[in-house]
Amino acid sequence: MKRLSQYVKRAFENGAAEAMIIDTKNIVTGNWVRLKCQYGCGGYRKRLCCPPFSPKPEYTRKMISEYKRALIYTYYSKPGNARPKRRNMYRVLGKLEREIFLDGYYKAFGMGAGPCNLCPICDIESRCKFPEYARPAMEACGIDVYRTVRNVGIKIEVVKSTRATSKYCHLILIE
Repeated sequence: MKRLSQYVKRAFENGAAEAMIIDTKNIVTGNWVRLKCQYGCGGYRKRLCCPPFSPKPEYTRKMISEYKRALIYTYYSKPGNARPKRRNMYRVLGKLEREIFLDGYYKAFGMGAGPCNLCPICDIESRCKFPEYARPAMEACGIDVYRTVRNVGIKIEVVKSTRATSKYCHLILIE
């Protein structure tokens, strides 16, 4: 198995602005987080990777407790470029998770940022068309992204304007 630092390098090679291996004890969940999806996000009940289809916070907490290390990385998206950039980064997430899995970390599982946008309209009555890339968003699973990234020294602020550059964060649970 490759050393975990190789995945930090791979994240940077694929467009990450920041990347690091973290202890999963730094990952914070909250029951309130999914309420932000339900009341305030257009993806609720419209995407298979969003609530109510995504894992609930209590399940996420239990799942995270079965891991010790994770890869966390961020990327920026400028206004007008968000949709294609996020779509590409969801593909990167799937590819990195698969690479980590094939290197022997069989428990590898990724989580994205915001609603999956691989399809213009998600057919929630059918199977996912991109199961190799589609992953639930961290916040859809109850992860407090702001607290989690701040716990590991990554700066993040609330985006206050549609004209502002957005910072997104992905997570791959490894071992």
